[in-house]
Amino acid sequence: MDRQAIIGFIIIAILFVAWMFYTAPSPEEIQKQQNAEQQAQEQAAQETKSPENGTDEAVTDAASADGALAAADEDSTAAGSGDLRYGKWFSHLGDGADNTFTVKTDKFNVVFASKGGSIRRWTLNNFTTWRDNPLQLIDWSRQSDYNVVFASSDGRFIDTKDLYFRYKEYPENGSVTLSDSMTYTVEAVLPIRGDSIAMVKRYVVRNGSYNVDMDVEMINMSEVIANYEYQVTIHSPAHSERNSVEEASFSETNVYVDDNRSYFNADDAEERLKENLQGETEWIAINNKYFLSALITRDGFTGNGAYIEGIMAPQPNEGQRELYEAGIKVKYRGKNREVSNFTIFIGPMDYDLLKEQHEGLEQILSLGWEFVVRPFSEYFVMPLFGFLHSFIPNYGIVIIIFSIIVKLILYPLTKSSMRSMQKMQKLQPMITEMREKYKDDQQRQNTEMMKLYKEYGVNPAGGCLPMALQMPILFALFTIFRSTIELRHEPFMLWMTDLSAPDILIDLPVKIPVLGMSFISGLALMMAATMFIQQKMSVKDPRQKTMVYIMPVMFWLLFNSFPSGLNLYYFMFNILSIGQQYLINKRHADEPLTKVTPKGGKKKSGWTERTLASMQEKAKEQEKMKKANRKKKF
Repeated sequence: MDRQAIIGFIIIAILFVAWMFYTAPSPEEIQKQQNAEQQAQEQAAQETKSPENGTDEAVTDAASADGALAAADEDSTAAGSGDLRYGKWFSHLGDGADNTFTVKTDKFNVVFASKGGSIRRWTLNNFTTWRDNPLQLIDWSRQSDYNVVFASSDGRFIDTKDLYFRYKEYPENGSVTLSDSMTYTVEAVLPIRGDSIAMVKRYVVRNGSYNVDMDVEMINMSEVIANYEYQVTIHSPAHSERNSVEEASFSETNVYVDDNRSYFNADDAEERLKENLQGETEWIAINNKYFLSALITRDGFTGNGAYIEGIMAPQPNEGQRELYEAGIKVKYRGKNREVSNFTIFIGPMDYDLLKEQHEGLEQILSLGWEFVVRPFSEYFVMPLFGFLHSFIPNYGIVIIIFSIIVKLILYPLTKSSMRSMQKMQKLQPMITEMREKYKDDQQRQNTEMMKLYKEYGVNPAGGCLPMALQMPILFALFTIFRSTIELRHEPFMLWMTDLSAPDILIDLPVKIPVLGMSFISGLALMMAATMFIQQKMSVKDPRQKTMVYIMPVMFWLLFNSFPSGLNLYYFMFNILSIGQQYLINKRHADEPLTKVTPKGGKKKSGWTERTLASMQEKAKEQEKMKKANRKKKF
């Protein structure tokens, strides 16, 4: 690897280190955040309605009361009687009994509530929080989700989450359990004027699926709904991860309008995100790091646009969340009966699962740069991981096998690179002599060294090629280990309990200033040690000896905060490279250094020849310029 390549790589590493240190919270911050989030989970489990803290209450109230989906007048949020809040059409529906019941499937348990006629809780069966508590994805501070909003003809902003529906039937004992291919239909009626003017929300729950069909039927609502439009809304999934700052960095809202996917981030703490989109809308989705809440149109029905609003919400102890509200616009034509057809999806961001739902949903999953890294993730790394995991249950072992496969694929290139580096070592006495001989003429020195490389068939940049080919794989692994649900909370062995997060071998008592380190990753340390050994075996140039020590330290600092799965891969790859380097050194140690003799005529021009020709051409041009300058002086 030449000097320019090394400098460039160091600059990239420094940028990565700065970014990771800037975004990484300290152990104290994480611990305080865990306590606060645990308290919120306990409150949610008890069905309390008081928010976790004043900041969170202000954020959620602002997200709902600020007119996220329609322009509401002051009376729509003011406290008081039903008449003041809901006007003539809905005043009798603002009070009632808040009854709930549960439908249980093999994938999730969903709680329906009469208030809002909507979903109160959605608890996944196969996933837990970082504290192994049940994972409930409806934000408890919102009370419910998948509601209908519109402006009424008497000038009120109506959000059906505040109104009381009547269910046509309740399951016995307040719950029903589905098995095999069973389905269960839930029908909630909002009787505006009995059954003659009403809104009906109909849900179909299926066992074995994360999907719930939802139909919204408007019965004789032409006198009630203003502006010939209503919206069906969704909100951010509940916070589920240990590090809220990292989770917020993955959070966004996606929308599929006119056959194009667009995404929006509320990444500015000082400005509220607002987007009003027009066009044929097929789905909207809000995700955090690992889970997704989506509203998908079906049966030929499509929306008439979408509205998105979001804010970056500060949390206690330097925490952070991005809160979103989005809605699909539905064009209301004023008929006696009109039905809009949707599918609700609340579940894990599994690539294959999202791809089955609707075109474009799988693109939400963060798999790296679109035209460079993502193809490696989609068509190489993930399929190979899936195949290996089909018969190897431990993902740590899968990563080790994967590193061996990658090493075998790159073996011819790494072998050529290592042989070239071995020849470079043997050329060092001649290179040192040449540097001394032409120490006052850098251009001549470089030209003569390139001649030397050409004579002995050495490519000084050969060591960079295997590294360059590895980079897309490394970036693909980085994104996969950080964002794919398959590796979430997956242990390997000993202290390596989560391959998607850093493996913390030692918790430091204080954060190291400047570096920002609050823990030491065991695998990052082991990876840096193997990198040092490999450098010692291959680098013999006295001018590059400092890099033997600097590079491992830089990589240790860089990789210390990376997912342990990535560090495990890099550690294993280095171990295999050390073994390969040892065998090559042993096998070819006694081979004499010989000049390359072209066979069969003129040798095809290679990198060294092209570089040498370019340098000679530049030397001639410089010499001409010197002669021209001398003539001008005289």
